[in-house]
Amino acid sequence: MTDQNGRVDDERRDRAAWLASPGGRAAVAAAADARQKAPGDALRAGSLLRGTLDLPSDLAAAALEQAELAETAALRHGIAETSLLFTRDGLEAATRPVVADRRAQALARGGVRRVVDLTAGLGFDAAAFLRAGLQVTCVERDPVIATFLRHNCPDATVIEADATDPEVLASLLTGLEPTDIVFIDPARRDPSAARDGHTARARPERDPERWSPPWSWVEGIEHPRVMAKVAPSFTPPPGWSAEWVSVDRTMVECTVRSWVADAPRRTAVVIELAGSTAQVEADGDDAPLTDSLGPWLHEIDPAVVQADALGALARSEGLAWLGPRTTWLTGDHRSTHPALRGHEVISDLPGNDRQARRQLADLGVTAATVKSRDASVGPREVLRALGLREGPGQAVVVTTVAGRQHRVLVGPAQPRS
Repeated sequence: MTDQNGRVDDERRDRAAWLASPGGRAAVAAAADARQKAPGDALRAGSLLRGTLDLPSDLAAAALEQAELAETAALRHGIAETSLLFTRDGLEAATRPVVADRRAQALARGGVRRVVDLTAGLGFDAAAFLRAGLQVTCVERDPVIATFLRHNCPDATVIEADATDPEVLASLLTGLEPTDIVFIDPARRDPSAARDGHTARARPERDPERWSPPWSWVEGIEHPRVMAKVAPSFTPPPGWSAEWVSVDRTMVECTVRSWVADAPRRTAVVIELAGSTAQVEADGDDAPLTDSLGPWLHEIDPAVVQADALGALARSEGLAWLGPRTTWLTGDHRSTHPALRGHEVISDLPGNDRQARRQLADLGVTAATVKSRDASVGPREVLRALGLREGPGQAVVVTTVAGRQHRVLVGPAQPRS
């Protein structure tokens, strides 16, 4: 069995080295072209590739897989660089370039000059550090991924080792300046675990002690400046600052830091790919409460909710909170803050389904989207009760006002001016 496993490992290394070579890169480009000519038809794409290049079946399959992963990287993660090499599991943990670049540029502005990435993987974060002008040392224990890492980040120093080995870690920390950063992105998906039936992605591990490496190991790194990328649901330990990031209103990650200038901070960062970036810092105070519905309802970006920065945002925008079990602010005006999405209130619908249906009919409403994050009822159930079909335009918000569940008909989200 050992010999067989050794042969498999050698084959993986050889295939990785070939993919990183000029011949491999040409084959991946040809595979991408074949996939474009035969969209959705893997067999025909393979036939087209083999008709273009005389390749063994395993190398042709490897080139086609890289072309497929490059498409996924661009569509799902915004990674448009076509010369990179990927693994399927490594891509699942990819950081969006807009998020990685923002983090790296903030470090550079703060005077950081060097980063040691202890779990570099395919190098998505390391590449951002390099783009920001930082010196980067990458550590990766898997020889195949290390080969891809060297290709993806040619300007980084790549060390093929296991950073959790005490001797390896000690050697990496020796000589670091107090202002240097130790960065780590623990693996939160087990490639060998059961996968999601819809996405085929490995399910995330929610217990920080089952991450690889576990959180207790990260917290025990003896360096004054440790930065870790963690799951958005993670609760930072005392003394650590945290920054929750959303992209186009989807929570993507949380970054925690072991060093603070004065006191630990909780910050929400809201990024609009087609617009601006806003930052809201929690101040520890709750939002002002109201028991009445104003002319405008505002959806709150999930990063603000997770960072407990709702109070600071509500006060800055002159809005009030509908209550502790709600994710909506209300007021007499529309806010244009990037962390808020304003909807004009059309009608507070009656609690009785028959009356609500009659009111919707009088308003000419036959279709709507449902926003029921604050309630246990699902969108389909709400639509069925109100006799509506799902469609664009108006929305029905199910939330709580003065302790009672309300269904509120609102207009479509208003674009920021």
